[in-house]
Amino acid sequence: MGNKNKDEILLGAGEVYMYEFEGAELPQDSTIESADHNVGHCSGGFSINYKPTKYDVLNQYEKIVKSFITKEEITAKTGVLTWNMENISMLSTGEYTEDKEKKVRTIVFTGKGKSLKTVLMRFVHEKENGKKIRFTMIGQGGSGFALEFTGKELTIDAEISAINKIDGFLAKFEEELTDEEAAAIVAA
Repeated sequence: MGNKNKDEILLGAGEVYMYEFEGAELPQDSTIESADHNVGHCSGGFSINYKPTKYDVLNQYEKIVKSFITKEEITAKTGVLTWNMENISMLSTGEYTEDKEKKVRTIVFTGKGKSLKTVLMRFVHEKENGKKIRFTMIGQGGSGFALEFTGKELTIDAEISAINKIDGFLAKFEEELTDEEAAAIVAA
């Protein structure tokens, strides 16, 4: 079942959608999963890391009598193959501009520190039966990104950490069910 020291789920091939987000509720799937928000093909998979912080209440005999989760951290990592400077700017405080006259796109890192951009990230994996698994998260790219220009394809390795932008929401998984799978739930 993989490395027992990590609470990590690997989801194989899929599509990644990401865009700056300032809303108060999650948009419809069709809004999120538009061509404009598709950040391109992935390399190295898409991983999600869930790390809870647990607090144990001990009695006078040093026995655990109750436990609480006091903090939940969720991060998503992916390697994106498609070069797009606007997407890179979403992962940092870099200021993205386009100059039609000079025919250039630019990201400037000022080193002055500023707020990180809030992004909505969605990963969609299609199962063999045609149904989809969706992972949705609102987060920020404060862990940075890595670019490696080598003899193989360029990959932009990005890590985004979930934030509580919408009350009561860090991230969610959603799995579409076949009619048979749904019927089995009702029958159980």
